[in-house]
Amino acid sequence: MTTEKMTLERLRAVIESYGTSPPRWPAAEREAAAALLAESAAARALMTDAAPLDELLDAVPAVAPTAAMRAAILAMAPSRAKPRPEGGWRALIGELGDWRLGGAVLAASLVLGIVSGGWLSTGATTETSPDLLQLALLDDSVTEY
Repeated sequence: MTTEKMTLERLRAVIESYGTSPPRWPAAEREAAAALLAESAAARALMTDAAPLDELLDAVPAVAPTAAMRAAILAMAPSRAKPRPEGGWRALIGELGDWRLGGAVLAASLVLGIVSGGWLSTGATTETSPDLLQLALLDDSVTEY
């Protein structure tokens, strides 16, 4: 429960959201709302003003869904997700020709990636000029750039 004092604005929001019946209000706010209602004529006026609408809404009978209504609502609902095809990765490996071939393809792609990365990094440039190194490091002590 809250020990903070409730404002008229908050009471108005509670009444507009939950109605004038205190058992419908959030439990944490009932005590503060009751204290405000006991001490404030403006708060009691809010309850009096909201009471006719609350009584009107309470008078509306609850509608029990008919079988036809239920069927119509279910017909408009999106269909459930279709089950995934059997296998997933296993089906893909099966299409590649079993685990041995799939493993070989994976190993070959791994080796190709490592080798091509090694070739690209060693043969990129042979320039070892200090100016190029300083430019690469963005060294501001060099004034000619």
